[in-house]
Amino acid sequence: MQREAAENLIVTLPPPTPNGGLHLGHLAGPFLAGDVFAKAASVKPFVLCYSDTNQSYVRVTAEQQGQEPRELAHQWTVDIIETLATFGCETDMYFEPNPESNGFVRDLFVGLYDIGLLVKKPFPFFFSPSRNAFLDEAGVSGYCPTCSASCKCGICEACGHANSAATLLDPKDTVHPSEPIELREVEVLVLEPERFRAEITEFYTEDRPFRFHYRWLVEDVLKEPLPDFPVSVPGNWGISVDHSDFPSQVINAWPEIMADFVYGYEKKFGGPEAGAKCSVVNFFGYDNSYFYAIVHVALLIALGRKNWLPDATLINEFYHLDQSKFSTSQNHVLWARDMAAKYDPDMLRFYAAYSCPGFETGNFNEAELVHVVSTKLSDVWSRTAKAFNDSQLHKSSDGVSDNAVALARRVRERIFKSYSLDRFHLRQATYDIVWALKFIEAKITEPSGFAKPDGAARELLRSWAEAAYPIMPRAATNILKVLNSRKPLPINLFVDGVSSRMKPHIAAE
Repeated sequence: MQREAAENLIVTLPPPTPNGGLHLGHLAGPFLAGDVFAKAASVKPFVLCYSDTNQSYVRVTAEQQGQEPRELAHQWTVDIIETLATFGCETDMYFEPNPESNGFVRDLFVGLYDIGLLVKKPFPFFFSPSRNAFLDEAGVSGYCPTCSASCKCGICEACGHANSAATLLDPKDTVHPSEPIELREVEVLVLEPERFRAEITEFYTEDRPFRFHYRWLVEDVLKEPLPDFPVSVPGNWGISVDHSDFPSQVINAWPEIMADFVYGYEKKFGGPEAGAKCSVVNFFGYDNSYFYAIVHVALLIALGRKNWLPDATLINEFYHLDQSKFSTSQNHVLWARDMAAKYDPDMLRFYAAYSCPGFETGNFNEAELVHVVSTKLSDVWSRTAKAFNDSQLHKSSDGVSDNAVALARRVRERIFKSYSLDRFHLRQATYDIVWALKFIEAKITEPSGFAKPDGAARELLRSWAEAAYPIMPRAATNILKVLNSRKPLPINLFVDGVSSRMKPHIAAE
Protein backbone atom coordinates (compact mmCIF):
# COMPACT_ATOMS: atom_id res chain seq x y z
CA MET A 1 0.00 0.00 0.00
CA GLN A 2 1.21 3.51 -0.78
CA ARG A 3 2.76 5.79 1.85
CA GLU A 4 0.29 8.41 2.97
CA ALA A 5 2.75 11.21 2.20
CA ALA A 6 3.67 9.94 -1.27
CA GLU A 7 3.07 12.49 -4.00
CA ASN A 8 4.26 10.35 -6.91
CA LEU A 9 3.54 6.77 -7.90
CA ILE A 10 6.28 4.86 -9.74
CA VAL A 11 5.62 1.59 -11.56
CA THR A 12 8.63 -0.45 -12.71
CA LEU A 13 8.48 -3.12 -15.39
CA PRO A 14 11.25 -5.73 -15.52
CA PRO A 15 13.86 -4.91 -18.16
CA PRO A 16 13.37 -7.31 -21.08
CA THR A 17 16.51 -9.00 -22.38
CA PRO A 18 16.98 -7.80 -25.98
CA ASN A 19 18.16 -11.11 -27.41
CA GLY A 20 14.76 -11.66 -29.01
CA GLY A 21 11.26 -10.23 -29.15
CA LEU A 22 8.46 -10.41 -26.60
CA HIS A 23 6.44 -13.62 -26.63
CA LEU A 24 2.97 -14.00 -25.16
CA GLY A 25 4.44 -15.35 -21.93
CA HIS A 26 6.19 -12.00 -21.43
CA LEU A 27 3.12 -10.02 -22.36
CA ALA A 28 0.72 -11.93 -20.09
CA GLY A 29 3.05 -11.49 -17.14
CA PRO A 30 4.44 -8.24 -15.73
CA PHE A 31 3.97 -6.06 -18.84
CA LEU A 32 0.21 -6.49 -19.03
CA ALA A 33 -0.16 -6.45 -15.24
CA GLY A 34 1.90 -3.28 -14.87
CA ASP A 35 0.03 -1.56 -17.68
CA VAL A 36 -3.39 -2.49 -16.28
CA PHE A 37 -2.38 -1.28 -12.82
CA ALA A 38 -1.08 2.00 -14.28
CA LYS A 39 -4.23 2.59 -16.34
CA ALA A 40 -6.46 1.91 -13.31
CA ALA A 41 -4.47 3.99 -10.81
CA SER A 42 -6.23 6.99 -9.30
CA VAL A 43 -3.14 9.12 -9.96
CA LYS A 44 -1.07 9.05 -13.13
CA PRO A 45 1.99 6.89 -12.36
CA PHE A 46 5.48 7.21 -13.78
CA VAL A 47 6.09 3.92 -15.63
CA LEU A 48 9.77 3.01 -15.93
CA CYS A 49 11.55 0.33 -17.91
CA TYR A 50 14.81 -0.13 -19.76
CA SER A 51 16.47 -2.64 -22.05
CA ASP A 52 18.63 -5.24 -20.27
CA THR A 53 21.40 -4.89 -22.83
CA ASN A 54 24.18 -5.86 -20.42
CA GLN A 55 22.60 -9.22 -19.57
CA SER A 56 24.82 -12.20 -20.40
CA TYR A 57 22.05 -13.83 -22.45
CA VAL A 58 22.54 -11.10 -25.08
CA ARG A 59 26.18 -12.09 -25.51
CA VAL A 60 25.40 -15.83 -25.65
CA THR A 61 22.62 -15.36 -28.24
CA ALA A 62 24.84 -13.11 -30.35
CA GLU A 63 27.61 -15.71 -30.20
CA GLN A 64 25.22 -18.48 -31.22
CA GLN A 65 23.89 -16.40 -34.12
CA GLY A 66 27.22 -14.94 -35.23
CA GLN A 67 26.14 -11.34 -34.59
CA GLU A 68 27.67 -8.35 -32.85
CA PRO A 69 25.98 -8.16 -29.41
CA ARG A 70 25.19 -4.44 -29.37
CA GLU A 71 23.64 -4.53 -32.82
CA LEU A 72 21.53 -7.51 -31.75
CA ALA A 73 20.46 -5.72 -28.55
CA HIS A 74 19.49 -2.50 -30.33
CA GLN A 75 17.58 -4.37 -33.03
CA TRP A 76 15.48 -6.22 -30.46
CA THR A 77 15.08 -3.15 -28.25
CA VAL A 78 13.36 -1.36 -31.12
CA ASP A 79 11.20 -4.43 -31.74
CA ILE A 80 10.25 -4.71 -28.05
CA ILE A 81 9.24 -1.05 -27.81
CA GLU A 82 7.15 -1.34 -30.96
CA THR A 83 5.47 -4.51 -29.67
CA LEU A 84 4.59 -2.88 -26.35
CA ALA A 85 3.05 0.04 -28.24
CA THR A 86 1.06 -2.33 -30.44
CA PHE A 87 -0.51 -3.84 -27.32
CA GLY A 88 -1.17 -0.45 -25.75
CA CYS A 89 1.39 -0.97 -22.95
CA GLU A 90 2.59 2.52 -22.13
CA THR A 91 5.85 3.60 -20.52
CA ASP A 92 6.97 7.10 -19.51
CA MET A 93 10.67 6.25 -19.67
CA TYR A 94 12.19 3.38 -21.60
CA PHE A 95 15.91 3.68 -22.21
CA GLU A 96 18.83 1.70 -23.52
CA PRO A 97 21.89 1.69 -21.24
CA ASN A 98 24.10 4.58 -22.32
CA PRO A 99 27.29 6.28 -21.12
CA GLU A 100 25.37 8.41 -18.63
CA SER A 101 23.38 5.57 -17.07
CA ASN A 102 26.38 3.22 -17.14
CA GLY A 103 28.49 5.85 -15.34
CA PHE A 104 25.76 6.27 -12.72
CA VAL A 105 25.65 2.51 -12.11
CA ARG A 106 29.44 2.21 -11.90
CA ASP A 107 29.71 5.14 -9.46
CA LEU A 108 27.08 3.64 -7.14
CA PHE A 109 28.90 0.34 -6.75
CA VAL A 110 32.45 1.66 -6.71
CA GLY A 111 31.30 4.20 -4.13
CA LEU A 112 30.05 1.39 -1.89
CA TYR A 113 33.40 -0.35 -2.27
CA ASP A 114 35.30 2.81 -1.36
CA ILE A 115 33.44 3.03 1.98
CA GLY A 116 33.71 -0.69 2.73
CA LEU A 117 30.07 -1.72 2.19
CA LEU A 118 31.09 -3.87 -0.77
CA VAL A 119 34.29 -5.88 -0.45
CA LYS A 120 36.96 -7.53 -2.58
CA LYS A 121 36.63 -11.24 -2.02
CA PRO A 122 37.25 -14.60 -3.77
CA PHE A 123 34.19 -16.00 -5.52
CA PRO A 124 33.84 -19.20 -7.63
CA PHE A 125 33.38 -19.01 -11.40
CA PHE A 126 33.55 -21.44 -14.30
CA PHE A 127 36.44 -21.20 -16.76
CA SER A 128 36.66 -22.65 -20.26
CA PRO A 129 40.25 -23.77 -21.04
CA SER A 130 39.48 -24.25 -24.73
CA ARG A 131 38.33 -20.64 -25.05
CA ASN A 132 40.65 -19.28 -22.36
CA ALA A 133 37.71 -17.37 -20.90
CA PHE A 134 35.47 -17.28 -17.85
CA LEU A 135 31.85 -18.23 -18.50
CA ASP A 136 29.06 -15.97 -17.31
CA GLU A 137 25.64 -16.97 -15.95
CA ALA A 138 24.06 -17.80 -19.30
CA GLY A 139 27.24 -19.57 -20.35
CA VAL A 140 26.80 -22.49 -17.94
CA SER A 141 23.81 -24.83 -17.59
CA GLY A 142 23.12 -27.42 -14.92
CA TYR A 143 20.65 -28.39 -12.22
CA CYS A 144 19.43 -26.50 -9.17
CA PRO A 145 20.85 -27.72 -5.85
CA THR A 146 17.59 -26.70 -4.12
CA CYS A 147 14.83 -28.15 -6.33
CA SER A 148 16.74 -30.16 -8.99
CA ALA A 149 15.21 -28.26 -11.92
CA SER A 150 17.42 -27.46 -14.90
CA CYS A 151 18.81 -23.95 -14.60
CA LYS A 152 21.67 -21.62 -15.38
CA CYS A 153 24.55 -20.75 -13.06
CA GLY A 154 23.36 -18.04 -10.68
CA ILE A 155 19.62 -18.50 -10.29
CA CYS A 156 16.95 -21.18 -10.64
CA GLU A 157 13.89 -19.87 -12.46
CA ALA A 158 11.76 -22.73 -11.12
CA CYS A 159 12.19 -22.29 -7.36
CA GLY A 160 13.75 -18.81 -7.29
CA HIS A 161 16.77 -19.79 -5.18
CA ALA A 162 20.26 -18.56 -5.98
CA ASN A 163 23.13 -20.90 -6.77
CA SER A 164 26.79 -20.46 -7.69
CA ALA A 165 29.55 -22.22 -9.56
CA ALA A 166 30.34 -24.02 -6.31
CA THR A 167 26.80 -25.39 -5.83
CA LEU A 168 25.36 -25.89 -9.36
CA LEU A 169 24.83 -29.58 -10.13
CA ASP A 170 26.23 -31.24 -13.28
CA PRO A 171 27.45 -27.98 -14.89
CA LYS A 172 28.12 -27.80 -18.64
CA ASP A 173 29.15 -25.14 -21.13
CA THR A 174 25.85 -23.88 -22.61
CA VAL A 175 27.21 -23.20 -26.11
CA HIS A 176 29.74 -26.07 -26.24
CA PRO A 177 28.44 -28.72 -23.79
CA SER A 178 31.10 -31.26 -24.75
CA GLU A 179 33.96 -28.90 -23.86
CA PRO A 180 35.45 -29.24 -20.35
CA ILE A 181 35.05 -26.43 -17.82
CA GLU A 182 36.98 -25.71 -14.62
CA LEU A 183 36.06 -24.17 -11.28
CA ARG A 184 38.27 -21.19 -10.44
CA GLU A 185 38.12 -18.47 -7.81
CA VAL A 186 38.48 -14.81 -8.72
CA GLU A 187 38.60 -11.82 -6.40
CA VAL A 188 35.56 -9.74 -7.34
CA LEU A 189 33.37 -7.00 -5.93
CA VAL A 190 31.10 -8.78 -3.44
CA LEU A 191 27.92 -7.90 -1.57
CA GLU A 192 27.62 -9.61 1.82
CA PRO A 193 23.83 -9.60 2.40
CA GLU A 194 24.28 -11.21 5.82
CA ARG A 195 25.69 -7.86 7.06
CA PHE A 196 22.27 -6.34 6.38
CA ARG A 197 20.17 -9.20 7.74
CA ALA A 198 18.57 -7.17 10.54
CA GLU A 199 17.41 -4.40 8.21
CA ILE A 200 16.27 -6.85 5.52
CA THR A 201 14.25 -8.73 8.15
CA GLU A 202 12.77 -5.50 9.46
CA PHE A 203 11.75 -4.47 5.95
CA TYR A 204 9.76 -7.68 5.53
CA THR A 205 7.96 -7.25 8.86
CA GLU A 206 6.32 -4.09 7.53
CA ASP A 207 2.80 -4.20 6.14
CA ARG A 208 3.44 -4.21 2.40
CA PRO A 209 1.60 -6.11 -0.36
CA PHE A 210 3.87 -9.05 -1.16
CA ARG A 211 2.41 -12.19 -2.72
CA PHE A 212 2.69 -15.39 -0.72
CA HIS A 213 5.12 -17.17 -3.09
CA TYR A 214 7.48 -14.20 -2.84
CA ARG A 215 7.15 -14.17 0.97
CA TRP A 216 7.82 -17.91 1.12
CA LEU A 217 11.09 -17.43 -0.76
CA VAL A 218 12.13 -14.65 1.63
CA GLU A 219 11.20 -16.76 4.65
CA ASP A 220 13.17 -19.73 3.31
CA VAL A 221 16.37 -17.85 2.50
CA LEU A 222 16.33 -15.96 5.80
CA LYS A 223 16.37 -19.27 7.69
CA GLU A 224 19.99 -19.75 6.60
CA PRO A 225 23.02 -17.43 6.42
CA LEU A 226 22.59 -15.23 3.34
CA PRO A 227 25.25 -16.17 0.77
CA ASP A 228 27.68 -13.68 -0.72
CA PHE A 229 26.63 -12.22 -4.05
CA PRO A 230 29.02 -11.10 -6.82
CA VAL A 231 28.45 -7.50 -7.86
CA SER A 232 31.19 -7.81 -10.45
CA VAL A 233 32.12 -10.79 -12.62
CA PRO A 234 35.11 -11.56 -14.85
CA GLY A 235 34.34 -10.77 -18.47
CA ASN A 236 34.08 -8.05 -21.07
CA TRP A 237 30.32 -7.87 -21.73
CA GLY A 238 28.54 -5.25 -19.63
CA ILE A 239 29.52 -2.16 -17.67
CA SER A 240 33.24 -2.15 -16.93
CA VAL A 241 34.04 -1.73 -13.23
CA ASP A 242 36.96 0.44 -14.37
CA HIS A 243 38.84 0.07 -11.09
CA SER A 244 42.44 -1.09 -10.62
CA ASP A 245 41.34 -3.61 -7.97
CA PHE A 246 39.03 -5.35 -10.44
CA PRO A 247 40.74 -5.61 -13.84
CA SER A 248 38.81 -7.20 -16.71
CA GLN A 249 35.56 -7.25 -14.71
CA VAL A 250 32.06 -5.97 -15.43
CA ILE A 251 29.03 -5.18 -13.25
CA ASN A 252 26.74 -8.16 -12.74
CA ALA A 253 23.52 -7.43 -14.68
CA TRP A 254 21.24 -8.49 -11.79
CA PRO A 255 22.28 -5.81 -9.25
CA GLU A 256 22.48 -3.44 -12.22
CA ILE A 257 18.66 -3.60 -12.43
CA MET A 258 18.37 -1.86 -9.06
CA ALA A 259 20.93 0.77 -10.03
CA ASP A 260 19.31 1.50 -13.40
CA PHE A 261 15.92 1.90 -11.71
CA VAL A 262 17.46 4.36 -9.23
CA TYR A 263 18.99 6.17 -12.22
CA GLY A 264 15.50 6.47 -13.73
CA TYR A 265 13.89 7.55 -10.45
CA GLU A 266 16.42 10.26 -9.76
CA LYS A 267 16.59 11.49 -13.34
CA LYS A 268 12.85 12.05 -13.23
CA PHE A 269 12.27 13.21 -9.65
CA GLY A 270 15.67 14.42 -8.38
CA GLY A 271 18.24 13.03 -5.95
CA PRO A 272 17.90 10.38 -3.23
CA GLU A 273 15.77 12.67 -1.05
CA ALA A 274 12.99 12.56 -3.67
CA GLY A 275 12.22 9.00 -2.67
CA ALA A 276 10.46 10.23 0.48
CA LYS A 277 7.69 11.59 -1.73
CA CYS A 278 7.46 8.60 -4.07
CA SER A 279 5.74 5.23 -3.81
CA VAL A 280 7.38 2.43 -5.82
CA VAL A 281 5.57 -0.64 -7.14
CA ASN A 282 7.68 -3.35 -8.82
CA PHE A 283 6.17 -5.76 -11.36
CA PHE A 284 8.20 -8.82 -12.38
CA GLY A 285 8.10 -12.58 -12.82
CA TYR A 286 8.66 -14.89 -9.87
CA ASP A 287 11.91 -16.19 -11.40
CA ASN A 288 13.58 -12.83 -10.61
CA SER A 289 12.34 -12.71 -7.01
CA TYR A 290 15.65 -13.43 -5.23
CA PHE A 291 17.37 -10.47 -6.86
CA TYR A 292 14.56 -8.04 -6.02
CA ALA A 293 13.85 -9.49 -2.57
CA ILE A 294 17.37 -9.88 -1.18
CA VAL A 295 20.06 -8.39 -3.43
CA HIS A 296 18.24 -5.16 -4.34
CA VAL A 297 16.93 -4.59 -0.81
CA ALA A 298 20.40 -5.09 0.69
CA LEU A 299 21.99 -2.73 -1.85
CA LEU A 300 19.38 0.02 -1.34
CA ILE A 301 19.97 -0.25 2.40
CA ALA A 302 23.75 -0.06 1.88
CA LEU A 303 23.34 2.94 -0.42
CA GLY A 304 21.31 4.84 2.19
CA ARG A 305 18.44 4.95 -0.27
CA LYS A 306 15.77 3.22 1.81
CA ASN A 307 13.22 5.68 0.43
CA TRP A 308 13.48 3.84 -2.89
CA LEU A 309 12.58 0.48 -1.34
CA PRO A 310 9.36 -0.81 -2.97
CA ASP A 311 6.01 -0.20 -1.34
CA ALA A 312 4.73 -3.29 -3.16
CA THR A 313 6.01 -6.06 -5.37
CA LEU A 314 3.53 -7.81 -7.64
CA ILE A 315 5.00 -10.99 -9.07
CA ASN A 316 3.45 -13.35 -11.59
CA GLU A 317 4.03 -17.05 -12.13
CA PHE A 318 4.95 -18.71 -15.43
CA TYR A 319 2.57 -18.59 -18.39
CA HIS A 320 2.64 -21.88 -20.29
CA LEU A 321 1.93 -22.55 -23.94
CA ASP A 322 -0.25 -25.66 -24.33
CA GLN A 323 0.78 -26.79 -20.81
CA SER A 324 4.53 -26.50 -21.47
CA LYS A 325 6.84 -23.61 -20.64
CA PHE A 326 7.41 -21.02 -23.35
CA SER A 327 10.86 -21.83 -24.74
CA THR A 328 12.61 -19.87 -27.45
CA SER A 329 15.46 -22.38 -27.68
CA GLN A 330 13.02 -25.25 -28.29
CA ASN A 331 10.87 -23.17 -30.66
CA HIS A 332 7.90 -23.60 -28.30
CA VAL A 333 6.77 -20.00 -28.45
CA LEU A 334 4.20 -17.59 -29.89
CA TRP A 335 5.61 -14.16 -30.60
CA ALA A 336 3.43 -11.27 -29.44
CA ARG A 337 4.07 -9.30 -32.62
CA ASP A 338 2.97 -12.21 -34.84
CA MET A 339 -0.17 -12.82 -32.79
CA ALA A 340 -1.10 -9.12 -32.99
CA ALA A 341 -1.09 -9.46 -36.77
CA LYS A 342 -3.59 -12.31 -36.45
CA TYR A 343 -5.85 -11.15 -33.63
CA ASP A 344 -6.98 -7.80 -32.25
CA PRO A 345 -4.49 -6.86 -29.48
CA ASP A 346 -7.39 -6.07 -27.14
CA MET A 347 -8.66 -9.59 -27.73
CA LEU A 348 -5.24 -10.95 -26.76
CA ARG A 349 -5.08 -8.67 -23.71
CA PHE A 350 -8.50 -9.89 -22.58
CA TYR A 351 -7.62 -13.56 -22.94
CA ALA A 352 -4.19 -13.09 -21.36
CA ALA A 353 -5.86 -11.44 -18.36
CA TYR A 354 -8.53 -14.17 -18.26
CA SER A 355 -5.89 -16.91 -18.16
CA CYS A 356 -2.98 -14.97 -16.70
CA PRO A 357 -0.36 -16.35 -14.28
CA GLY A 358 -1.17 -14.43 -11.10
CA PHE A 359 -1.10 -16.51 -7.94
CA GLU A 360 -0.81 -19.65 -10.03
CA THR A 361 0.63 -20.86 -13.33
CA GLY A 362 -1.42 -19.85 -16.39
CA ASN A 363 -1.80 -21.47 -19.79
CA PHE A 364 -2.27 -20.16 -23.33
CA ASN A 365 -4.11 -22.22 -25.92
CA GLU A 366 -5.07 -20.66 -29.24
CA ALA A 367 -8.29 -22.64 -29.69
CA GLU A 368 -9.33 -21.71 -26.15
CA LEU A 369 -8.50 -18.06 -26.92
CA VAL A 370 -11.03 -18.01 -29.76
CA HIS A 371 -13.65 -19.92 -27.75
CA VAL A 372 -13.33 -17.83 -24.58
CA VAL A 373 -13.35 -14.47 -26.34
CA SER A 374 -16.31 -15.49 -28.51
CA THR A 375 -18.52 -17.06 -25.83
CA LYS A 376 -17.56 -14.95 -22.80
CA LEU A 377 -17.20 -11.54 -24.42
CA SER A 378 -17.78 -10.93 -28.11
CA ASP A 379 -21.06 -12.86 -28.56
CA VAL A 380 -22.50 -11.48 -25.33
CA TRP A 381 -21.54 -7.96 -26.35
CA SER A 382 -23.13 -8.39 -29.80
CA ARG A 383 -26.45 -9.47 -28.28
CA THR A 384 -26.32 -6.67 -25.72
CA ALA A 385 -25.46 -3.98 -28.27
CA LYS A 386 -28.16 -5.18 -30.68
CA ALA A 387 -30.83 -5.16 -27.97
CA PHE A 388 -29.66 -1.71 -26.83
CA ASN A 389 -29.83 -0.34 -30.37
CA ASP A 390 -33.13 -2.05 -31.24
CA SER A 391 -34.77 -0.58 -28.15
CA GLN A 392 -33.50 2.88 -29.14
CA LEU A 393 -31.91 3.21 -25.71
CA HIS A 394 -29.01 5.14 -27.21
CA LYS A 395 -31.42 8.01 -27.96
CA SER A 396 -32.66 8.33 -24.39
CA SER A 397 -32.32 11.79 -22.92
CA ASP A 398 -34.10 10.99 -19.64
CA GLY A 399 -32.35 11.26 -16.32
CA VAL A 400 -31.02 8.28 -14.46
CA SER A 401 -32.55 7.04 -11.23
CA ASP A 402 -30.51 6.97 -8.04
CA ASN A 403 -30.87 3.18 -7.97
CA ALA A 404 -29.42 2.87 -11.48
CA VAL A 405 -26.51 5.15 -10.59
CA ALA A 406 -25.78 3.12 -7.45
CA LEU A 407 -25.96 -0.16 -9.39
CA ALA A 408 -23.57 1.12 -12.06
CA ARG A 409 -21.19 2.34 -9.36
CA ARG A 410 -21.18 -1.08 -7.71
CA VAL A 411 -20.32 -2.76 -11.02
CA ARG A 412 -17.35 -0.45 -11.51
CA GLU A 413 -16.14 -0.64 -7.91
CA ARG A 414 -16.29 -4.43 -7.86
CA ILE A 415 -14.00 -4.70 -10.87
CA PHE A 416 -11.65 -1.95 -9.69
CA LYS A 417 -11.04 -3.80 -6.42
CA SER A 418 -9.03 -6.33 -8.43
CA TYR A 419 -6.85 -3.52 -9.81
CA SER A 420 -5.81 -2.35 -6.32
CA LEU A 421 -2.48 -3.15 -4.68
CA ASP A 422 -4.00 -5.16 -1.86
CA ARG A 423 -6.19 -7.31 -4.12
CA PHE A 424 -4.52 -7.09 -7.53
CA HIS A 425 -5.66 -10.06 -9.61
CA LEU A 426 -6.21 -9.73 -13.36
CA ARG A 427 -8.02 -13.04 -13.66
CA GLN A 428 -10.60 -12.02 -11.05
CA ALA A 429 -11.07 -8.63 -12.70
CA THR A 430 -11.68 -10.29 -16.06
CA TYR A 431 -14.16 -12.76 -14.59
CA ASP A 432 -16.05 -9.85 -13.04
CA ILE A 433 -16.05 -8.05 -16.39
CA VAL A 434 -17.63 -11.13 -17.99
CA TRP A 435 -20.25 -11.55 -15.26
CA ALA A 436 -21.15 -7.86 -15.31
CA LEU A 437 -21.67 -7.90 -19.07
CA LYS A 438 -23.95 -10.95 -18.78
CA PHE A 439 -25.96 -9.08 -16.15
CA ILE A 440 -26.29 -6.01 -18.38
CA GLU A 441 -27.40 -8.23 -21.27
CA ALA A 442 -30.11 -9.77 -19.10
CA LYS A 443 -31.36 -6.41 -17.84
CA ILE A 444 -31.54 -4.94 -21.34
CA THR A 445 -33.18 -7.94 -23.03
CA GLU A 446 -35.72 -8.96 -20.39
CA PRO A 447 -39.18 -7.33 -20.66
CA SER A 448 -39.07 -5.96 -17.13
CA GLY A 449 -35.53 -4.70 -17.48
CA PHE A 450 -34.44 -1.43 -19.09
CA ALA A 451 -37.02 -1.42 -21.86
CA LYS A 452 -38.14 2.05 -20.81
CA PRO A 453 -35.65 4.73 -21.98
CA ASP A 454 -34.63 6.16 -18.61
CA GLY A 455 -30.86 6.16 -19.26
CA ALA A 456 -30.13 3.33 -16.83
CA ALA A 457 -28.80 0.96 -19.49
CA ARG A 458 -26.41 3.58 -20.82
CA GLU A 459 -25.21 4.33 -17.27
CA LEU A 460 -24.49 0.65 -16.66
CA LEU A 461 -22.66 0.28 -19.96
CA ARG A 462 -20.60 3.38 -19.28
CA SER A 463 -19.48 2.04 -15.90
CA TRP A 464 -18.74 -1.35 -17.44
CA ALA A 465 -16.59 0.21 -20.19
CA GLU A 466 -14.70 2.34 -17.67
CA ALA A 467 -13.96 -0.77 -15.62
CA ALA A 468 -12.93 -2.75 -18.72
CA TYR A 469 -10.67 0.04 -20.02
CA PRO A 470 -7.45 -1.03 -18.22
CA ILE A 471 -7.69 -4.48 -19.82
CA MET A 472 -9.23 -3.54 -23.20
CA PRO A 473 -8.26 0.11 -23.72
CA ARG A 474 -9.04 0.41 -27.44
CA ALA A 475 -12.44 -1.33 -27.30
CA ALA A 476 -13.50 0.44 -24.10
CA THR A 477 -12.51 3.87 -25.46
CA ASN A 478 -14.55 3.19 -28.59
CA ILE A 479 -17.60 2.19 -26.51
CA LEU A 480 -17.36 5.29 -24.31
CA LYS A 481 -17.11 7.59 -27.34
CA VAL A 482 -20.20 6.04 -28.90
CA LEU A 483 -22.18 6.21 -25.65
CA ASN A 484 -21.34 9.89 -25.27
CA SER A 485 -22.38 10.59 -28.88
CA ARG A 486 -25.73 8.78 -28.38
CA LYS A 487 -25.16 6.81 -31.56
CA PRO A 488 -25.96 3.10 -31.93
CA LEU A 489 -23.38 0.83 -30.31
CA PRO A 490 -21.01 -1.15 -32.55
CA ILE A 491 -22.20 -4.75 -32.76
CA ASN A 492 -18.72 -6.23 -33.18
CA LEU A 493 -16.45 -5.51 -30.23
CA PHE A 494 -13.27 -6.46 -32.09
CA VAL A 495 -13.59 -4.78 -35.45
CA ASP A 496 -9.93 -4.28 -36.35
CA GLY A 497 -7.74 -7.27 -37.01
CA VAL A 498 -4.71 -5.23 -36.00
CA SER A 499 -4.44 -2.10 -33.88
CA SER A 500 -2.86 1.07 -35.23
CA ARG A 501 0.92 0.92 -35.05
CA MET A 502 3.05 3.43 -33.19
CA LYS A 503 6.54 4.09 -34.42
CA PRO A 504 9.24 2.88 -32.02
CA HIS A 505 10.86 5.59 -29.95
CA ILE A 506 13.71 5.05 -27.51
CA ALA A 507 13.41 7.80 -24.91
CA ALA A 508 16.47 9.39 -23.43
CA GLU A 509 14.42 10.06 -20.33
